[in-house]
Amino acid sequence: MQQALLPVDIDAFLAKRVLGQADLLRRISVSLYKHIHGLPAPNVLLVGNSGTGKTTLMQAIVDLYDAYDDLMRFRVMVIINANTLSAEVEGEDRTTRLFRKLEARARVLFGSALSAKELSDYLENATVCVDEVDKISGRVSEKANVAGITTQYALLTLLEGERFLYRATVVEDGREVETELALDTGKLLFICGGAFEELYDQVYTLVVNRRDDRRLKEVSEVERRPDGSVSVRTVTRFKLRDYLRLADLFTYGMMPQFISRFGSIAMLDDLGKDELRQIFLSAPNSPLRLCLEYFRHMGLELRLTQEAATAIAEAAAKNSRIGARALREIFNGLIAPHEFDPFHSPLLRQTDQGPVLALDLETVTQYLTRMD
Repeated sequence: MQQALLPVDIDAFLAKRVLGQADLLRRISVSLYKHIHGLPAPNVLLVGNSGTGKTTLMQAIVDLYDAYDDLMRFRVMVIINANTLSAEVEGEDRTTRLFRKLEARARVLFGSALSAKELSDYLENATVCVDEVDKISGRVSEKANVAGITTQYALLTLLEGERFLYRATVVEDGREVETELALDTGKLLFICGGAFEELYDQVYTLVVNRRDDRRLKEVSEVERRPDGSVSVRTVTRFKLRDYLRLADLFTYGMMPQFISRFGSIAMLDDLGKDELRQIFLSAPNSPLRLCLEYFRHMGLELRLTQEAATAIAEAAAKNSRIGARALREIFNGLIAPHEFDPFHSPLLRQTDQGPVLALDLETVTQYLTRMD
């Protein structure tokens, strides 16, 4: 194993791809370090609004495994939606269905001619990312959700580290045979994430109505006026991370046995305008980057002023419940008419370097005003 890859190195790698979640990345980095060194690794439950980086983090872990040759045996990783597991499939239990996906991934990466030892090693050291895990809550609209409860129990079998007999086709002495693999599920690393959208309102109501010992905290803020004078005001702030307790997740519909199998519960912060601006300008899947390539294909250059980028980020920051997805919604709406007919766009300018579409603050402001 590559000894130089310490938790701080893993954190540095992930931080280039996931912005604004420093505490979360430190926790994940420690779990990943333990996982790749064969130590008991705490499974991680991610709680955060849509667009705060849960799926981006999962993809960044894929990139980490791919970037280091020494991590080849850990490259079997699946990102699966919890709803996929909760759906009934005749003749196949949920645990077997999950291992089928892991096996398929192993064969894509390492070929079909795997021995029992090789396949077992790849499956046992896999990473399983379950997205939208909040959708398997045991309660929906105050009624029992049987499919959700069943899926939590299925995952619990794996989270508890039990031996699981898995039937697979392997190669022995040059020929394919069917055998049962006794897989040690305790080596698997689980990273599950969900928005838990109703959890915010659930906890806020508890605190505001004083239904337990939690109370809203008041903080003092200093405000500097344009004339140089200073005022201090007391405000009340509610951040879920400051008030969340495990019992709240039980009330939400997650079984105590299920939640207790996660060694770390990490809250993702809503992204601020600075993080959103950085994502907009530099993330590989940013709508801006995709748009730049689109216009480049037409022989056009899209130029965006710094003020325009900041205005788009500020507008996206106001939509905290959808985070980075707000960037795509705002920018795609703004640029859509210019993508359709760029050569007749009012943004088109002829320069010494060729035709340019110039997107400035005034254009962004006019669009945002119409949106309001």
